[in-house]
Amino acid sequence: MLTTLAAGLILALFAPVDGARERAQAPPLPDEIAPLNYPEHLVEVSLDSGDRTGVPGAGDMQLVYSAEVGADGAPYIRLVFGELSLPGEPGSSQSSYIAITSLQDGAAQYLDALGAARWRGMSAYFNGSSVRVELFVSPETAPARVSVSGVIAGEWRAGPRSICGPDDDRELSMDARVARIMPIGCTAWLFNDRSNCLLTAGHCGPSSSQVVQFNVPLSDAAGNPVAPPPEDQYPIDPASIQSTGNAGVGGDWATFGVFNNSNTDLSPLDAQGASFQLTASAPPVDGQSIRVTGFGSTSSPVPATWDAAQKTHAGPFVLSSTTVIRYAADTTGGNSGSPVIDESTGMAIGIHTHAGCNSGGNQGTSIGLPALQNAINNPLGVCIPPSLTFSYPFGRPDSISPDGIDTMRVVIGADSGIVLQPNTVRLHVDDGTGEQIVMMTEVAPSTFEGVFPPVLCGGSIAYFITAQDTDGGVYFDPRAAPGSPYTVLVGHAIVFAANLDFETAPGWTVENDASLVTGAWQRGVPVVGANGAPQGDFDLSGQCWLTENAGGNADVDGGPTRLLSPVFDLSATTSPIIAYARWVTNNSGDSDALLVEVSDDAGASWTTLESVLSTGGAWEEHQANLDEFIAINTQFRVRFSIADQPNNSVLEGAIDQFQIFEAVCNVACTEADLEVPFGVLDISDVLAFLVAFGGMDPIADLSAPFGSFDSLDVIAFLTSFGFGCK
Repeated sequence: MLTTLAAGLILALFAPVDGARERAQAPPLPDEIAPLNYPEHLVEVSLDSGDRTGVPGAGDMQLVYSAEVGADGAPYIRLVFGELSLPGEPGSSQSSYIAITSLQDGAAQYLDALGAARWRGMSAYFNGSSVRVELFVSPETAPARVSVSGVIAGEWRAGPRSICGPDDDRELSMDARVARIMPIGCTAWLFNDRSNCLLTAGHCGPSSSQVVQFNVPLSDAAGNPVAPPPEDQYPIDPASIQSTGNAGVGGDWATFGVFNNSNTDLSPLDAQGASFQLTASAPPVDGQSIRVTGFGSTSSPVPATWDAAQKTHAGPFVLSSTTVIRYAADTTGGNSGSPVIDESTGMAIGIHTHAGCNSGGNQGTSIGLPALQNAINNPLGVCIPPSLTFSYPFGRPDSISPDGIDTMRVVIGADSGIVLQPNTVRLHVDDGTGEQIVMMTEVAPSTFEGVFPPVLCGGSIAYFITAQDTDGGVYFDPRAAPGSPYTVLVGHAIVFAANLDFETAPGWTVENDASLVTGAWQRGVPVVGANGAPQGDFDLSGQCWLTENAGGNADVDGGPTRLLSPVFDLSATTSPIIAYARWVTNNSGDSDALLVEVSDDAGASWTTLESVLSTGGAWEEHQANLDEFIAINTQFRVRFSIADQPNNSVLEGAIDQFQIFEAVCNVACTEADLEVPFGVLDISDVLAFLVAFGGMDPIADLSAPFGSFDSLDVIAFLTSFGFGCK
């Protein structure tokens, strides 16, 4: 049963806010990224059927109440229910339901108790200013009741433009995969054959009060949006939403799901019959044709009937990175969230989010953004499809031997309706020379083992697992494989030159430019609720480095502020890898970024390692081969810099889990076998190492800087021991 509590919450959305509430709100979106956000107002009404029962012997389902309700002059409306009681098992012939019918075009929506709960106290959108509400009950059920406490009445305003030339060259389109979000007016779209799941821009919401509409008609002659029939409208599942909100260029995205349609019980994919396939591979910057399809606004001389209707345009590709893509295709407000399509493949390479034709091209978030990939691979709510499930009782390996001796164990479960074929489980491995496929053996019920084959040493390999159900369906882990597989480092031993969780930070220093107002680097446990900052450290040790660890609006203003490492001696390494976790948020979409630089002369000169505009509101790991940037010597240093110049962004940065290491190949590998019986690694070798370490015996000095005994030597021993180095 829905009570007046639901109606009260909805009414509160339209109530005026006091000054304190207004000051606490986020700053408005810049015009160039603002969605249409159709204005609406709430008209309070009082319509109540009271308790109604059916008459025995007068038929299975009986119409016991009918009334009309609306808002004068509105181009479209939506109902807000008050008390709503619809007894009977949903979907059965004895289930009470309500029918809402537009008096303008006859479109109708039918809601039983389950459908009403999914629509969260509101109806679909209806064209015209009034609807008829009817209550149908069975004489076999308890009394039913419907009341309407408010009518949401639509209005209109035009959105901003981002046309890449003198004319708006978009054409009308009817891509079944692309939908409109109301009332925000943004665009969303189906992807990867997910029955109920869509992608859009983070600054579009989404929220549980919004509605997704497919097969949208042209607007009316005045430019007011026209709703499709309720059969093409879907309520959003709040449990499915993953969004960064307005995280700026390169970090602005959302994925969410919708419930099946309450009239047809079809998912959007079932009803529309198609979805976009995703790729993280953008075309080279060579003018390749890029298409953007969505529900942007229009202005004269484009007809008003095209406003908020689906349109499309193709233009040349301009630029790509791991986070941002740019293209010269026409868009306007309402195109936010549109698919960015590589016309040569038909695949979606990004989500349109920002204007920018006056500075090189309109802009979007790349499908390759790790935070977005993580959300796609870990769906929530109704987005979770029935599937095989993969878990690793011993964890996934941090590193493996190149000699083909490491075993992977996986436990595979199945959702309802899916049955695993045990003889189809495979481990796929690729070291760059071609894929090797290993058949995994069932060693216990639903538990499978396979041995990594011999692979090239000294780098990393890609791997993933597949399995089939009894109907021939193929399932991948990770879900986005083979395009986004797992990776693992390969070596006979892993040697660390640095391995820091930042619970301590000897030798790390901070330098602040005189223009810095707030946001200097600090080390500490992140303050929960800070503006745009992480809510916790990456490795769960507690502390990390982050910009002004305080609540409120203490983000980076001015600057830069620079975090400098001590000098590291890498002379004992050959091809070291630097790895760290970073967090960057920037709500303005400008070029303010986290700049990472490395030096091979103790900081006298610097080389750019990367520049990160955004990590999409999440921690993101990054690693790079240092020998591709600098000479490997005794004078290595790294610097993390961030600045808000000009001071116009909510900008935050953070760094955690800093490591420098390399995979060592073809080592003698005897350092872990310290005690009889030689040739066997056991607890006696561990005890022998601890005695040698405590006595500062050179045999325990296993890692640079040599001549000192510290945690790096312990890590080196345990790594060799774990690799079976005898």
